[in-house]
Amino acid sequence: MSYFTISEDQMTTPTPEKKRDHKGQNNPHFGHIMQPASREAIAKSQRARFDYYRKAIENMLTEERVRDIIKETIDDYMANNATEIKNNKPNNIPL
Repeated sequence: MSYFTISEDQMTTPTPEKKRDHKGQNNPHFGHIMQPASREAIAKSQRARFDYYRKAIENMLTEERVRDIIKETIDDYMANNATEIKNNKPNNIPL
């Protein structure tokens, strides 16, 4: 015994959406030539993007930089907790 019934019109399959065909002459930009100013604007933004990437790669974390960061963190911890160290209390340094 079934509590749910499905009618015939509820069993239709969804129709796929029509996609636009922009190939060849159907392309809205077909036949237009890019202006030199547009080319220069695109080139300028690309140069800026790649300059940013180059700087990011140069400033990546290296093993030496990680060691410096850890050393600074431990030195800061020791400086802020000097009284506990002098009293011979155990220190758990979270790394």
